[in-house]
Amino acid sequence: MTKEYLLNLASWLPRSCANGPGTRMVLWVQGCPFRCPSCQNPDFLAFRINQILTVDTVWQVFQQLPDLAGISFSGGEPFAQAVALAELASLVQSAGKTVVCWTGYRLEQLHSGRVKGADDLLQHVDLLIDGLFQKQQSGDDVLRGSRNQELHFLSGRIVQADLKDIPRQEWIVNDALLTYTGFPIEGEE
Repeated sequence: MTKEYLLNLASWLPRSCANGPGTRMVLWVQGCPFRCPSCQNPDFLAFRINQILTVDTVWQVFQQLPDLAGISFSGGEPFAQAVALAELASLVQSAGKTVVCWTGYRLEQLHSGRVKGADDLLQHVDLLIDGLFQKQQSGDDVLRGSRNQELHFLSGRIVQADLKDIPRQEWIVNDALLTYTGFPIEGEE
């Protein structure tokens, strides 16, 4: 199928409603060059081997969930694995689904040519949420951990109106495992 691109994941969920419009698969990549104070995912920062999966494996799981609206990439820093994620995002879009991606980089930085694979990944991202998390600017905006982060609707396949019913937080119970995803509400720790 595709070249054997590898992803190093910190975590993943087959279905979530709090990480973009509709029900989505969510991948949290392992490794981040940024060290935002009060990062929500501190265990995902270290560049260490965690869960290694091929793009083909993730794609096969994605295809078995036809109700999904798309996939969301978070982290860690997704652009640290831009080449492999671009391959996966291309497959997802070819199936008529959408791609949401968070990054600590600013869009201008990603277009600078300094981040390997960034342009390829950006070609397949429908909604980019960019900017470092800044606790002093935390708020209750949908899909943003802090108000300095910007939403970039890159393709027109996702528009602002698609974001109106996204819950800020979600608790998922599966086989006695409780998973929290989403964004803390201002004032909560």
